Parts: sequence; structure tokens; C-alpha cells
Amino acid sequence: MTALWSALFFFIGVAAGAYYMKRKTSDHRSHELEALLTDLQNRHENYQQDVRSHFDHSAQLANEMTQRYRDLHEHLRAGAQVLCDDPKRSRDDNPAHQFVGLAGPAPEPQAPNPYGNIESGDFSYYEPPRDYATKDPQDKGMLDERYGFK
Repeated sequence: MTALWSALFFFIGVAAGAYYMKRKTSDHRSHELEALLTDLQNRHENYQQDVRSHFDHSAQLANEMTQRYRDLHEHLRAGAQVLCDDPKRSRDDNPAHQFVGLAGPAPEPQAPNPYGNIESGDFSYYEPPRDYATKDPQDKGMLDERYGFK
């Protein structure tokens, strides 16, 4: 009988030990995963901050470069007017008149938008798509409703 009780207590101890080890291992694993997740979140936030600061600095440098370009352009234009403005020269030959304003030349006039003034429901201006595929007179084009049916 003592052997039976000993075996029973042995198996109860093994089961309790296995349960304890499994619980301890899963707790340890969950702590490792939480630490990894926290580390990854911190790295991602640092990366986002690096990207943000990079583009802030890039925008600042581009704005400074643009302002310096404007200053250089204005300096060259003013210098050309002061140093090269000679009333005896023709306008085309005078370097003082070669500098264009920073706004640039007037934009080219664009073709009017044919669809811009169509009132709601007025589709008379629209054309149906054209079928440019070469075909015999008895063949149907690819845009025909019966194309591909026999």
C-alpha cells in the first residue's frame, strides 16, 4: 500500500512540477515577447522621428537654396541694368534686358476644356469611342456589341 501511495505522490509531484515549469516558461516567453514588442515600437518611433527631422532639414535647405538663387538672380539683373544699360544699343542687343522676372515668361494659352461648360444632362458634345481597327466591311470591329460572338 505504501508503494501505491508513493507512486501516487510521485505522479502528483511530477504533474505539479510540469505545470509549474510550463507556467514559468510561458511567463518568461511572454515577458520576452513584450520586451521585443516594446523595443520594436521604440525603434519605429525613432525611425519616424529621424524621417521627420530629415525632411524638415531638407525643406529648410531647399528653401535657403531657392532664396539664394533669387538673391543671385536679382543681383545679376540689377548689375546688368546698372552696368550694361546703354541707350545707344538696341533692346535685343542689350544684356540688361535679357533677364526675365522671377515669375518667368507669361504661360502659353491653353486650349479650352471642351467638357468644362457642359451642363448636367447635356451630353451632345461627347463622341462615342471610335473603332480604328482595320477590318473588312463584313467584319465587326472590336467595339461592336456582337464582336467575338458567332
